[in-house]
Amino acid sequence: MPPVRLSKSAERWFLSRIAELAEVNPAAAKKLVERLERQRELLSSFPQMTERGILEGTRKVSMPPFVLTIRSRDGIVEIAAIRDARQNDAYAPVEMLSVDDYDEEDKEKTV
Repeated sequence: MPPVRLSKSAERWFLSRIAELAEVNPAAAKKLVERLERQRELLSSFPQMTERGILEGTRKVSMPPFVLTIRSRDGIVEIAAIRDARQNDAYAPVEMLSVDDYDEEDKEKTV
């Protein structure tokens, strides 16, 4: 099973939203973190079982209230972007355009 990691920008975005939610409802924030961890486990087992994304090589995963954009790269399933489900489709997240945003620090964050 391939490891699953969050890109730097996806991780920052998610942590920011969780911090905001935790101020209002800590239990809901904890549930979202747990749901993301379960989603990562599912993606590790079934990375191709989601809807194809708009960009070639990506897939779209619905995890209300969020939508995840994933891609496989170098044997790793990467959650390249996370957005609120009410937002329009993400056509080109910054990290999707970069050549290589994977570094040693990211290896520690894989499942």
